[in-house]
Amino acid sequence: MKKLVQGVLGYGIGSIFILMILFAFVLALLLRFTAMDYQTLNQFALIAGISILAFGGMIAAYKGEQKGWLSGGMTGLIFVAAMILFQIIFENQWVSLPQLSYFGGLVVAAWLGGMIGVNLPRKTVKR
Repeated sequence: MKKLVQGVLGYGIGSIFILMILFAFVLALLLRFTAMDYQTLNQFALIAGISILAFGGMIAAYKGEQKGWLSGGMTGLIFVAAMILFQIIFENQWVSLPQLSYFGGLVVAAWLGGMIGVNLPRKTVKR
């Protein structure tokens, strides 16, 4: 159980936040120095968000070494709950229906990433 929680909170959520910050920086640079329109930027952000959550779920399950569906699902739910909480606190606005469908897609991506991550081959140490 300790490995599962450490994988989810330490590796899964941590990698998601780091990758989200890096991708936000890249998108800000693209928006500033190119003629990219809002619709294209929105599509890039959607694809990146889903990919990053799948990767975070995969890392969480790989490090947790068991129950990939649970590791990925917990990773996605914790991240989405944090996003909803930030929106409620800082924007003083509840979540809309299109946002709920987007958040559901993020949880499913992390869940599937967890299923993949738990089945990745492990490095074995020979003694």
